[in-house]
Amino acid sequence: MPHLIETGVNSGDPAFLYLNLHPGEEIKLIVRHHFAGFLATLAIGLAMALFPILLVAAAGLALGEGFNDWQKLVVLMISGYYLFLLTFLFGAFINFYFDIIFITNERIINVNQQGLLARQVSELSMNQIQNVTAEVNGLLRSLFNFGTLAIETAGEGTSDDPSRPGLQGYFTISDLPDPNRLARIILELHRKNDPNGSP
Repeated sequence: MPHLIETGVNSGDPAFLYLNLHPGEEIKLIVRHHFAGFLATLAIGLAMALFPILLVAAAGLALGEGFNDWQKLVVLMISGYYLFLLTFLFGAFINFYFDIIFITNERIINVNQQGLLARQVSELSMNQIQNVTAEVNGLLRSLFNFGTLAIETAGEGTSDDPSRPGLQGYFTISDLPDPNRLARIILELHRKNDPNGSP
């Protein structure tokens, strides 16, 4: 999945100014969430899109010719419903697509998009890392090779998903492609930054 894990990044690109990189800090990887993590939201959206169609079909069969008297009101209500649904799906896609993880030689920076105009940035220093665990559970995750990184730290836990809060002392990021490879890279960068370890 090379399109989800970008290497050879130009850390001097003005697009990354908001990250406030330290002098000498280089972006090693840019990681996006795996598209399969968005499938559940798409499935919910599809079910919501089919619901009014089934409802109108059932009402048409039940009311027969009497349904024509309500046709304009039904069209207006369904139009509003689909407008709301499209707004919901667009917002969910923006949150999904613009969530980005930057792995530098000094830090892990998790940019969590929250709507169109807000983002939350959390970071973890490589020196704080104690252990990294890659979790790939279930058929879909095994098939597409994506999962969760749980990074054990000395500080408080955090997470990129409010419905799955970070455990105390863990920095967790969900739906990442090739989590085992990412875990190895992070551990290697940690060793290079560890003042008590070998360079």
